[in-house]
Amino acid sequence: MHGHPELPPGPSYSPANQLLRYSFRPLEFLQECAARFGETFTLRLAGFGTLVQLTRPEDVRDVFKGDPKILHAGEGNALLSSVVGASSVLVLDEKPHLRQRKALLSSLKGDRMRTFFDAMQNEALAIADHWSGARFVRADKAMQAITLRVILRASLGLQPGPEFDRMQNTMSRLLMHVRHPLALVMWNLFPLDRYENSRVLPFYRMRRKFDSMLFENFARQRAIAADERPECLLKDLIVATYDDGSTMSDNEIRDAIVTVLAAGHDTTALALAWALELILTHPDVLELLEAELDEIVGVSLPRIEQIPLLKYLDAVVRESLRVRNVIPFIVRVLKADFSVGGITYPSNIVLCPSIHLLHMREDIYPDPYQFHPERFLQRKFAAHEWVPFGGGNRACLGQTFAIYEMKVVLATLFSTLRMERKVGSISRPVRRGISIGPSDGTQLRVVERRNIKL
Repeated sequence: MHGHPELPPGPSYSPANQLLRYSFRPLEFLQECAARFGETFTLRLAGFGTLVQLTRPEDVRDVFKGDPKILHAGEGNALLSSVVGASSVLVLDEKPHLRQRKALLSSLKGDRMRTFFDAMQNEALAIADHWSGARFVRADKAMQAITLRVILRASLGLQPGPEFDRMQNTMSRLLMHVRHPLALVMWNLFPLDRYENSRVLPFYRMRRKFDSMLFENFARQRAIAADERPECLLKDLIVATYDDGSTMSDNEIRDAIVTVLAAGHDTTALALAWALELILTHPDVLELLEAELDEIVGVSLPRIEQIPLLKYLDAVVRESLRVRNVIPFIVRVLKADFSVGGITYPSNIVLCPSIHLLHMREDIYPDPYQFHPERFLQRKFAAHEWVPFGGGNRACLGQTFAIYEMKVVLATLFSTLRMERKVGSISRPVRRGISIGPSDGTQLRVVERRNIKL
C-alpha cells in the first residue's frame, strides 16, 4: 500500500463480523454503510478481501469501460467455480473469457429465445392451474419450477418425461445447497479444489451425480445426426469451434450448460417473485397492467407477437429489477493500479459497482424507494445507471432471455388469474446464496380465474 492514498472509510469491526452481517442483512448493511461513510466506502469480508463499494454513476461507468486486463471479474467470482466449473465465463478473465463468451453468445440471442415462448407460457399455465383453488402459496417456489423447466428445455432440449424429471429434481437439490444464506462462508471453508471428491459433503455428492447425468446426455446427443438433435444450447455447443478450429470438450460444455442453468434459472425466478410482490402491493400498477393486457391481448392468452407491444409491462419488469435487484453488487479484482473517482487503487483491491446503492440514488431515480414503472416510460437510462445485469464486457449473456421470460410469464399469469397478497405479509430481502430473495417467498393466493379463451 506504500505510495497509495488511504482507502475510503468503512466499518472497523472484524472481516468475519462484516461477512456475517452481510450474509444475514445484506441490503441493510450496505445502506447503513453508505449512510455512515458516504458514496464510496470499503468493506472487508472474510475470505473475499478488501472491497471498495462504488455508487456514483460516473465511477461505475469508468469501471465498466476499464481495461479487462486490469479489472478481473472472473477472479472475483472464483468461488462460483464450485457450481459452474473452472471453464465457465463467470470465472474466467481476458482471452479465455472472450473465447468462452463468444461460443455462448450466438445461442442466447433473440431469435433462439423466442422459440421457447410456448414452453414459457405452458409452464406458467401449469402453475396457474396449480394455484387455482389453493390457499396461500409461495411464488418463489413456483417461479423456480417454471424457470428451471424452461432453461432445461432451452439448454438441453429435454422434453417432459422421466429423464426431464430426474434432471429437474437433481438440479433442484443441488441448488438447495447454493441458496443457503451461509453459502459464501461454506464455499470458503470447503473449496472445490480440496473437497470435490468428498463423500461426506452433500453438495459435492449431488454435483457429481448431476455431472454424470449431463455427460450421459452429451454422449447420446453426439451419437445422433446433427439434424436430429433438438434445437437448444447443447446442439450449438457440440458443433461450436474456437478461432483455432478446435471444438469444445465435454468439460467445457458441462461448465457452459451449468452456468446457463444456474445463472439463468435462480436469478430469474427470484426476480419474478419480487415482481409479483411489487405488483400485488401496488393496486395502481396492477390496474394499469391489467388495462394494458385487456387492450392488447383481450380475452385470450398473450400471443408471441403481442409481447413487444406490452410497453407498460416492460416498464414494470425494468422498475422491479431496479427496486428489487437480485445481485447487490458486482466485483472487479485489480491486477494493477487503477484510478476512479479521484483515487488510485493498487492491485488486489476489489472494486465493486454497487447495483443496489446505484439504483437507490435520488439524483437518478427521484423517490428511489418507490415502485414507479412510469419512470421507464418517461426516459431511457444509461448503461451505467440501470445495471441489474452488470455491464461492460461482463454484462450478463442471458439478460435478453431473462427479461423476455419475465414478460411472458407475468403476461400469462395476469391474463389468467386475479391474485392478492396475504394481508400484513412483508417480504424482507434475505440472502439466497449470492442472490437476494423475499423472506416469505412472496405469499399470494388466487382470487379468481379470469374468463379467457384458451
